[in-house]
Amino acid sequence: MSSRPLRAAATALLLTGALVVPAIGHEGGTASGIAVEPSTVTAGGSVVLAGHGLEPNSDRVINLVGPDIVVPFPKVTTDADGMFNLTLTIPVHLPAGIYTFQAIADETLSTDVTVLAAAGQTVAEPKNEAAAMVTPRNRSGLEFGIIGVLLLVAVGLGVLLVTRAERIGRAVER
Repeated sequence: MSSRPLRAAATALLLTGALVVPAIGHEGGTASGIAVEPSTVTAGGSVVLAGHGLEPNSDRVINLVGPDIVVPFPKVTTDADGMFNLTLTIPVHLPAGIYTFQAIADETLSTDVTVLAAAGQTVAEPKNEAAAMVTPRNRSGLEFGIIGVLLLVAVGLGVLLVTRAERIGRAVER
């Protein structure tokens, strides 16, 4: 009997275990995570960020991450049950958009929050390089002439180098 099916089954079992184990929290089967309330807030307003099923008495770095911005918040320490509850004020200067709260320790847990622009603020637009319009530039006859001459010089140098390399190769073979 071939050991190939056994190896395939063992590999599948190991991969399944690797996917299942991270979902189990530190409290013997309780999933760990963070949540934010409310999930939509106007810039300048406050939210409550809560964590559960985390390592007891451990520090977490809290960041709010958005398009081209990271807002660091004070570190939080979980209680003896592996929980934390933190009230945070969203900076008034943030443009509207979807942001992600991160609670960082050995692993990074995240949850999204929608920030509405405060009065007079703008909407955050993710940068999309492909959406930028490229308009061709009109070239004059002189520019085309210069480009043509440079192209001919480059081709001439290429031919010269290849010819020299072939001559040197033939000389070495003799």
